[in-house]
Amino acid sequence: MNVKVTVFLTLFILATAVSVVNSSASMFHVTRDGNFSDSGPKSSDIFFEVELSGLIDASPVVDGNAVYVSNWYGWGSWNPGFYSIDALTGEIIWINSQINGSSSAAISGNRIFVGSLDGYLNCLNTSNGEIIWRKKIEDNPEWWGVASSPLIYNSTVYVVSFSDGTLHAFDFDGNEKWNFSTGSSPHYTSPSAFDDKIYFVGKKGDEMAVYCLNESGGVLWSTEIGTTDSSPAIADGIVFIPSSDKLYAINASNGNIMWNYSIQGSMSSPAIAYGKVFVGTRDGKLICLNESGKEEWVFTANGKIDSSPAYADGVVYFATNTRNGTIYALNATNGEVLWKYALNPPEGLYYNVMSSPYIYDGRLYIGADDGKLRCFGEQILWEDEVDLSPGERTLDNGVQIDNFSALSALIAASEKGNFNVTVVNSSWGLYVSSIADIQPENNHYWLYVVNGEAPSIGAADYIVEENDTVEFYFGPWDVSHEKARYRIIIHVNLTNVLHKVSVSLSPGNVTVFSGSNSYSIGNFTALGALDGASKKAGFSYAVSDTYYDSFGLFVTSIAGIENQGFSGWMYQVNDVVPSVAADKYGVKNGDVVWWYYSTSMNDTPKTAPAVIEVVISAPDVVIDDLKVTSAQRGGNATATINITAVTPGWYVLVASGINTAGDYIAGISTVRLEQSENLSVPVIIPIPTQISEGIYSIYVGVYRLSGYPDNLISYKGPVSCEVR
Repeated sequence: MNVKVTVFLTLFILATAVSVVNSSASMFHVTRDGNFSDSGPKSSDIFFEVELSGLIDASPVVDGNAVYVSNWYGWGSWNPGFYSIDALTGEIIWINSQINGSSSAAISGNRIFVGSLDGYLNCLNTSNGEIIWRKKIEDNPEWWGVASSPLIYNSTVYVVSFSDGTLHAFDFDGNEKWNFSTGSSPHYTSPSAFDDKIYFVGKKGDEMAVYCLNESGGVLWSTEIGTTDSSPAIADGIVFIPSSDKLYAINASNGNIMWNYSIQGSMSSPAIAYGKVFVGTRDGKLICLNESGKEEWVFTANGKIDSSPAYADGVVYFATNTRNGTIYALNATNGEVLWKYALNPPEGLYYNVMSSPYIYDGRLYIGADDGKLRCFGEQILWEDEVDLSPGERTLDNGVQIDNFSALSALIAASEKGNFNVTVVNSSWGLYVSSIADIQPENNHYWLYVVNGEAPSIGAADYIVEENDTVEFYFGPWDVSHEKARYRIIIHVNLTNVLHKVSVSLSPGNVTVFSGSNSYSIGNFTALGALDGASKKAGFSYAVSDTYYDSFGLFVTSIAGIENQGFSGWMYQVNDVVPSVAADKYGVKNGDVVWWYYSTSMNDTPKTAPAVIEVVISAPDVVIDDLKVTSAQRGGNATATINITAVTPGWYVLVASGINTAGDYIAGISTVRLEQSENLSVPVIIPIPTQISEGIYSIYVGVYRLSGYPDNLISYKGPVSCEVR
């Protein structure tokens, strides 16, 4: 695992040096290709939802940290208006109650352009929602008003009025530069732009047509497509537009139809990304084609799709305009459902979704006919408790940090949660560069707070306390952790156990040094167990031989914590405090050795400030060697078994074997062994006269006397025995 944590000052400098570029917003409103550069949510987790009342059929638009959307029509006491909502909390910032409808907003600088139900194109101030200017473009707004979503292109605002099929061009001060009328157009159609040309749908004879105009309002071409309720989407020099029965691909330069594909077209405008075209239909299908018009896959949803799909990071999102409106996320490669969210209306109600999804900063925003704006997104990546113990932690780059630091808490969380942490060591100190493979982007970085407050020092230097909550969050430096895009929440428990280690011991010795003097210590001693634990867990220890002749070796430091005055390291085996040095006290399988730093004679492993817990795992006996002599029929062979006891007691040794003819020979012996005692035990194997000559494969098995013959605890072999 990589390790990485950043000093606050470094983050501040980096954050103030980078500006935000909202490429998603500009792309969505110019070519309307539905291809968002941000990633979207990978689950149906609700980030927040806010009740606006009425119907929310307009598509939300995010700019900076605000999401803008209108509602229209309602029942009972509903609150019509155009809303500015905090994109990270769902809190309503302001409402303009004079404006409502189904037009999606377009934003440039501090100005919002949006149509309204009363037939006006409106220009509002982003900071407070006040009207800067408004122009009436529908004399008979009927049911829809100005439902067309404005287009901002080269400092000009374009919008379509449906009753006369007119494309209007306004400057930012509300002066109409020119207009072009066709007779009528679909109620919800909106203009698009590409390569200094404006594209929109209007009347042509008895049919509808896609018109291409220059920026002065001159017609460059028009192409009839039948009837449509959709808007043109443009990508790779191709205009994609559904009609009632076909999806058309039209050359954006000359208006020639390149291909068409039979569909039941709806209001849904196509999304185009990486050579794929995604479009929804009246019969509830989300269809994926390549840019040559060949079908890739088809997904059947639970009803009509008027929502325009949105593509982001390999996922296509859309919703259904049916009684139980459902938001879907599909794998863009094969159409498989990644997640879906159904509104599930009460009996007798209809919760349709006509709004199109908007993707921004890992989240999806969408309105619905239940009057709620929903934001989907996975904010909390991981939340759990971690145990921190005294001592130091060494990072991959060799830097040591305190185990009680906020950075150690993060690394402990990554180990428990199985996610990566990358820590960079810069001239400013250590700083977290990435968590869970999420790298800094734009002005977003990994920051941290403790109990909701931002420390003035880096996470490597901040020492946590019991029950602290440490949170690492991904966002701009001036955004609070509750509003961050991603959060790692760590609840800290402090423990006195530095290391809990299970060690497997085998007979033998280990060499321990005190200064220039070396000592051979048995593995099955309390000191041998500490040595094994130190090698496995990666901590150091030191011993002194000052009183070796009268007492033995005693431990002077473990894991960098040294004896000081009357405070020092002691040990306990199970519940016993031995009266001999650790190199003299034997341990066995199942024993627990506690090394604890005692500050008074009353300290125990439960009360000491630092503890090493070592659990012993070992066989009862170890067969070191097996030798068997040759023999003659009617005589005896001797199996000599070199055995070391880990657990003292009586043992049964059985030596037996078989040859290729199927004849058996066997012998048995018993022996009493003390702990760590090593003996060469002979086992006499009688050789009957009637067995065949040849080579016998001999094994030796060892049993506890109390478990014989059911529980074999160790064996060794085979060794050859020649019978003559």
